[in-house]
Amino acid sequence: MTGLLCFSVASAQELADSLAAACPQPAIGPILPPAPDRSGAPIIMYAKQLSANYGEQAQASGHVELFRADQHLATELIFYDPENREITMPVAVSYEDQQVWVRGEKAHYSFDNESGRFSTIDYGLTGSSANGSADWIELIGGHTSQLHGIVYTTCPGKHPEWELSARELELRHDKGIGVALGAKLKFKGIPILYFPWFTFPIDDRRKSGFLYPSFGNTNDNGFEFGIPWYWNIAPNHDATFEPRYFANRGFMLSGEYRFLTAKTHGLLDFDYMPDDRKTGDQRYYYRFQHRATPLKRWRTALVLERVSDDQYFLDFGTSLFQASRQFLRSNATMNGAGHYWNFEITADDFQIIDENIKPINEPYRRLPRLAFWIDRPLFRSGFSFGLDSELVYFDRNIGTTGARFDLNPKVYWDHFASWGFIKPGLGYRYTAYALDQVDSAPNDSPDRGMVIASVDAGLFFDRLTHGGSNQTLEPRLFYLYVPYENQDDLPDFDTGEFTFGFSQLFNTNRFSGADRQGDANQLSIALTTRTFNGENGQEQWRLSIGQIFYFESQRVQLGVQPEMEESLSPFIAELTWQPIKRLSTVAGLQYDWDENRIGVGSIGLRWSGKKGERIGFEYRFRRDQVDQFDIRIFWPINERWKVLSRINYSLADNDILEIQGGVEYESCCWAVRTVLRRYLKNSDGDFRDGIFFELNLKGLASLGTRTQELFQN
Repeated sequence: MTGLLCFSVASAQELADSLAAACPQPAIGPILPPAPDRSGAPIIMYAKQLSANYGEQAQASGHVELFRADQHLATELIFYDPENREITMPVAVSYEDQQVWVRGEKAHYSFDNESGRFSTIDYGLTGSSANGSADWIELIGGHTSQLHGIVYTTCPGKHPEWELSARELELRHDKGIGVALGAKLKFKGIPILYFPWFTFPIDDRRKSGFLYPSFGNTNDNGFEFGIPWYWNIAPNHDATFEPRYFANRGFMLSGEYRFLTAKTHGLLDFDYMPDDRKTGDQRYYYRFQHRATPLKRWRTALVLERVSDDQYFLDFGTSLFQASRQFLRSNATMNGAGHYWNFEITADDFQIIDENIKPINEPYRRLPRLAFWIDRPLFRSGFSFGLDSELVYFDRNIGTTGARFDLNPKVYWDHFASWGFIKPGLGYRYTAYALDQVDSAPNDSPDRGMVIASVDAGLFFDRLTHGGSNQTLEPRLFYLYVPYENQDDLPDFDTGEFTFGFSQLFNTNRFSGADRQGDANQLSIALTTRTFNGENGQEQWRLSIGQIFYFESQRVQLGVQPEMEESLSPFIAELTWQPIKRLSTVAGLQYDWDENRIGVGSIGLRWSGKKGERIGFEYRFRRDQVDQFDIRIFWPINERWKVLSRINYSLADNDILEIQGGVEYESCCWAVRTVLRRYLKNSDGDFRDGIFFELNLKGLASLGTRTQELFQN
């Protein structure tokens, strides 16, 4: 809070009363500018009576108020020494500037030194709910407040729910920190901590120091405790170190280091346990990320991620996602871009952490991969030229290894108009290999070349409905022709079949990677209709349907799969609908006409209330693979109580994948959070059960930012 704040005695009392009635915000104050230069500012005094002779001490009484720059002082009796520019107030007084407000029984203040002393006082930090009392306070140089025999809290009212008492407290407003000596912390009247010396923030600047400890308990690791320490190294560097204790395993050190420069930024996360009592092994995890912009149009990225053993995430993971990871990928990338081109060079490596992955199925290392793309118009002809090219070397300890060169030039005509679009294209894809290690293959340098021809066309129709909305009708045709070529002698380095979805109706290849180019003689027919609000243009609903008609069998397959002889793809439909502002739904369906059954289905609902309530529901079905639903609820009961619940349940396995419930209570100056979680730990059906607890005393040990909600998403 900046600017001139004029408090009389009555207004200061009104503020104190309001603190007891409501939650002042924020719990800790914003960064305040340094005290202004007050030396040249005039001193303005108001009083009912004034007695003054030239060169002598002046006396003012009756509703006396003094103003200078951002300073304001109010009392009933004041003596002013004009020679030394000092004032003495032998009766009750209130004082305020842009950093602190004080009320005391008596006071003395020097305008030249910007220093003073107040006895038996109540005080607070401007723009903050921080307040307290002290035997006496000394203001020094306009930037420091020293309090003796103090009580400090961010809670309103006469009976704060937590308070810090100390023999001495120094508030350094220019640095945004407080330093306490002989401090005792009470919560709900119960002493919980004693500190002979410690520091804490008084505004939202970052500072080094301890953060809130965390507590938890899991069925396999036992009681968990951690107390992080934050190191504010520099404005663009910081780090957090957290010693953690697991009752069943021992001590672990976790940490995070962050840095930011004009052209780079990076992050290092790590966990290290020198001796796991449960396994007798050294356990660790680290992840390093670095991104840079060495030149104007060039970017670099580096990711290194490793764990000590395959069981690390099963033992120390905190979510179903971590427990289900199969491998860790480390990679280095550099890419550049011009007006019509892109270039990228990448190298990556993998650490396999899923014991169910056989060596022959492990992903290949790419050492390296070079890719170059061009997409540019051919003068003013309306035609464009495109090029996708790649050169990559695949390496692995077992199986076929070697280099692959893939070149795909193409020419297309792209015409858009208000009535629709048409985009015919013709390309040629050539792929060649130089294999170093060949498994049962007769040729160590196989190649493949084939024409890819396509035509993509669509129309746009729209109309105004009776309700004033705008509805569109958008039919689309996509014809693809790729002649068949036997590719059984080609290796499979990084290729898989795309999951069939709406986007696959308009893709020139049903396989990812370059090891297989699917043959095709097919026509995709799709129709999209959508409705827009006539007043704000917001999309209210959209329905898309489509299907592929195969004129020939699809002979190119991966592995030993038989050729696909169906004449129709699954019928696919997607719907998004927002019937009201706070409710939206998404649904998808794939129906197999030959089998007369649903192959894939999903539906999702999201609702948000006016007071921050959120409910999400998702159901996912894929025949013989997935049949599960996920429900998430976040519900603020009132301003102080919030609850969270989530259930992820597999109908196929008739078992819970993950369930959690949490409750948060947040008052004006403290918060307590408790979460109970249970999730599937491994494929053997073992579960991890845990309970986690956090107590947050606002404005005492945070990083200087307002307390974060436990349940963000």
